Amino acid sequence: MVNKMEERGDIASDDISTLTNALRDCELNGTATKVEKIFREKFGTSQTGKQSKEQLDVRVNPSNQDTGAVEPAKATDSEDTQRPSSDKLKKTAGKRTTEAVAPINLNCVKIEATDSKAKQQSIIDQLKEAADKGTPINSLLLDTSFRTIDESGSITLHSGLILPLFSTLTVLTVWTEKGRVMTETELTGFLKYGSKSTQLTVLGFQYCDLPSLSSSTKVLEGIQTKGLKVSWVDTAHCLDTSSGSWEMEHIDTVREGCGVGIAMRKHWRKETQELQIKTLQFASENEIPVRILRLDECYRSVTSDGTKITLQSGQTLPALSSVKIINITTENGRKIPADEFAHLLNFANKSRIIEVLRFQGCELPPTLSASSIPPEMKSRNFKVSWLCAGHCFDLNLRTWKIADLGTIRESCGLGVPINKHCSSHMHKLQTHFLTVASQNNVPIAFISLGDSFRAVDDTTGSIILESGVMLPRLSSLGKLSINESGRELIEEEVNDLVNYSSQCSELHFYWCFLPWSVPTDRFPAHLRSGKFLVLWKPEYKEEFTLDLASGRWVNHATKMALTEKEYQDMLVRFRLEYK
Repeated sequence: MVNKMEERGDIASDDISTLTNALRDCELNGTATKVEKIFREKFGTSQTGKQSKEQLDVRVNPSNQDTGAVEPAKATDSEDTQRPSSDKLKKTAGKRTTEAVAPINLNCVKIEATDSKAKQQSIIDQLKEAADKGTPINSLLLDTSFRTIDESGSITLHSGLILPLFSTLTVLTVWTEKGRVMTETELTGFLKYGSKSTQLTVLGFQYCDLPSLSSSTKVLEGIQTKGLKVSWVDTAHCLDTSSGSWEMEHIDTVREGCGVGIAMRKHWRKETQELQIKTLQFASENEIPVRILRLDECYRSVTSDGTKITLQSGQTLPALSSVKIINITTENGRKIPADEFAHLLNFANKSRIIEVLRFQGCELPPTLSASSIPPEMKSRNFKVSWLCAGHCFDLNLRTWKIADLGTIRESCGLGVPINKHCSSHMHKLQTHFLTVASQNNVPIAFISLGDSFRAVDDTTGSIILESGVMLPRLSSLGKLSINESGRELIEEEVNDLVNYSSQCSELHFYWCFLPWSVPTDRFPAHLRSGKFLVLWKPEYKEEFTLDLASGRWVNHATKMALTEKEYQDMLVRFRLEYK
């Protein structure tokens, strides 16, 4: 690939952005990061050897001309596969204890939430040793490993470890779990930490919502005197230490933020969305490419001419001329009618560089009228993906067709919800693309049946959905989740679902009630002797796993078998809850 790009002239001696984008598109994010690191060490920048000196007319702080060395996330387009949830962090923090710990590279140190507590402690010890010797620590990244911070600046990791001050640290970057809303106390705590760290010049944040601070906040005085730059990649803004508000300072900062992508979240502050819209408008006006715009459950409506989107907060997002990918994730099960779908196509079409429009979580119409797609849009023929259905919309034929394997891999990596309230048309598209994925050995992370399971067919072993559509057995499925609120499943249904899932690694049951014990003699032999996990969560406080030898349920927390009395008490609560 590199040789061909060199032959075409796509890789210049001072510009590798085409190469790194191509690597990410091939899902080689680690390789892209390493290439950028090598290039940055030589030229002092991550994409090109040319340093832009152009500044925004909005506001310039002469003392902070340098854009800093914050390491933004090299996020893939499928961001949801990269950002763990808060619940996942709580379950995984500090669990592994046998991981080998290699000497760290002080140019770029990372502490991840999934690292064992022992590994995190070893990294911290090596950082302390380096700081004590006066050895420079160029960069430290807390990759979803930060749990809390108090007003004094004491940082606690998810593992429970305390992160000390490192006197020779230059750049501290904090990536939170996706969508986290930080409080003023937490932000003040980080500023306090930064003010105490003698060599720290840049403090960066990503994947979170940050507040503005009162200009009277005392910690701002120390930050302003110290000259610490506080960068917020999600908005491409920096903290104005004189006012406590967030401002755009350099065009390079905007380019950096837009190069990673802008994600607008459902629960984020209205003021945060205002900053993001300001950044996006500036990017369009100055022809700065926005790699991807994500509307994460914050889309409300679109105007009939496709010129504006209204967000759930009431903010208005105008059509953008320089966005490459638009990803619209709605609340699960939302139905988007044909006219609204056409207006959203028109919104995307107003970008001069649009490549992909993606939908996730919603149900889209089977077709559109000929008049709703103008000839100019057909000639551009940008990609319209319906991720949860694994299909793409053909703008010329005005129908859905099976997606390419790359899109199918992306859809399967996100997991596939199949919900009761969706139409049989959508269920047919979903079962079609899942079958294609299985036939091509594409791993399917999970399938979640949301009140959509009817039965398992005796003849074929396929699952019959409530819509009547058949979901065949899938050899590449990793996990099957049965979410049947208030339903009491009988022994035969549980056995059938276990047999259906025999090629998976996990079978989960949520919010339904199962028999006290499950005879395992009908289970395939390899399940009884292997690592197959059957999990049952009938209510929020209780979680059980199935002992595949005895057929009894074991409390996940206490490791004790569920007694008949406990079972009967739980059944009474369950029936009261769902009566």
